[in-house]
Amino acid sequence: MLVAVIIINVFISLVCFYIAWKIWQMRRKIALCEARITALDRCSTNVLAKSPNFFARKQQGAHQLRRNYQQLELQLQQLQQLLGLLGLGRMLWRRRDRPLR
Repeated sequence: MLVAVIIINVFISLVCFYIAWKIWQMRRKIALCEARITALDRCSTNVLAKSPNFFARKQQGAHQLRRNYQQLELQLQQLQQLLGLLGLGRMLWRRRDRPLR
């Protein structure tokens, strides 16, 4: 009877050691994952900390481009009007130079 109790206790202790070993392995894997996640968090924080300034500068650049584009559109319209007037003046000049019949 004593031998059976000792065998059962040894078996239970082996199972407990196996479970403890598996838990220790999982703990190592979790610690490794935690270190990787911490490193990723640090990198993403560094990148995202710089992004508001980056986006603000790009937004200002886009606003400046829009203003320049609007000015160029206005200049284009004025140039088209001027060319239209020159064409009209040229046409009237030709009519004036025609001899009357």
